[in-house]
Amino acid sequence: MTEFRFRPRGYKHFDRTVGQSFVDRTADADFVAAHIFSPLIHYVKSTKRYKAKKHKVELKPRPIMYASHRDACILARYATTLNKSLDAYYEARGLTECVIAYRALGKGNYHFSAEAYQHAVHNAPCTIMAFDVSGFFDNLNHNRLKNRLKTLLGVSSLTPDWHNVFRAVTRFRFVLLNDLQQHPVFGPRLRERGGAPIATVAEIKSAGMTLHPNGQQFDPPRSGDAGIPQGTPISAALSNVFMIEFDEKAKSFCDRIGALYRRYSDDIIVICKPDDAATVQAEIENLMTAEGLELSKDKTEVTQFNIRTPGAPAGREFAQYLGFTYYHGAAGLRPSSMSRQWRKLRQALAHAERAAQRGSGTLHTRKLRKRFSAIYDLGNDAPLRNFPSYARRSAAAFGQSPIIKRQVRRLEQTLLAEIKRIKNDLSGP
Repeated sequence: MTEFRFRPRGYKHFDRTVGQSFVDRTADADFVAAHIFSPLIHYVKSTKRYKAKKHKVELKPRPIMYASHRDACILARYATTLNKSLDAYYEARGLTECVIAYRALGKGNYHFSAEAYQHAVHNAPCTIMAFDVSGFFDNLNHNRLKNRLKTLLGVSSLTPDWHNVFRAVTRFRFVLLNDLQQHPVFGPRLRERGGAPIATVAEIKSAGMTLHPNGQQFDPPRSGDAGIPQGTPISAALSNVFMIEFDEKAKSFCDRIGALYRRYSDDIIVICKPDDAATVQAEIENLMTAEGLELSKDKTEVTQFNIRTPGAPAGREFAQYLGFTYYHGAAGLRPSSMSRQWRKLRQALAHAERAAQRGSGTLHTRKLRKRFSAIYDLGNDAPLRNFPSYARRSAAAFGQSPIIKRQVRRLEQTLLAEIKRIKNDLSGP
């Protein structure tokens, strides 16, 4: 087994946070083979996304399932082993730079997006094609996944421990978080502080709570011969395992026509010559269909990219990739990302102003500056890891992008102006 260090999580589940003694036991294959996995807890996370073409904010639902502390520890250990095998596989087949999600590559999303942008600039005029897989985690076929897992591990059949782990993320059961919250006994336990469990699995069953099998998170329910839960420590690695044949074929095809291929989870980008665009789209669609997956037609973007002539205006936006928008002359943060930060800034300012009005009349600005400014001096505190500092690192990755610098500067200047306004209002005439 690969060296493994488990980081406990503070959420409540059907057990307590594990200690080092349990972490050590998970290195024993016999122990893992005999382990009984608990039901997952399921909820839907809704993220606000600004749609520039529709000029409005929409909610993007994402089903999340999280494992008990003991189960998460086991799954995290096996994910570590799996990721090491994947890295070796990618290295041997020239895929290291193509598959960029869920891997410890020492780079951020802005590095990957900047590399794609520079490729487009150096090969302009070109076509940038962005594809999105519909219901990615929900539609991974179990038989294909199992066969590819065996290929990666170099075995003809899974050992008992691996079989138990595989079964845990394919034949899983789950309890709805909303049902737990509304239960007269389990709801109050969820809200209590401390690491006490919500309930034992026996208590859940005795209370008559529904243990849903895989497939019942859909409406209408469907058979559970496909799909893995999104949110467990091993889900991301298994999704990459499933895609190994697709990645090889897509990379081989793109190499033949001199195109760039990158996949970030279910987001795929191909940068090719304009004359090859139709062929690329047909090939990616065919390869995806062969995997039993489907591209989201309304999210497929095909854009023609060219750099602007010196002195010409930046022009309209082009492709969007990993949180960034490519323009004629530079790249910028996506409008949806900026819209989200502006909402957070306004909410934080309003909250701080109300707190000052209810309290001593003094506006406390340290948290505001720490959250929304990359130029605030925190003395001996840790380096800032907020959105403005992320934006500045992104600008550097894109060759000191003037658009990104302007975007973050506006946010920081608005923060300072609003702090001054609120202080003046609090001080009175």
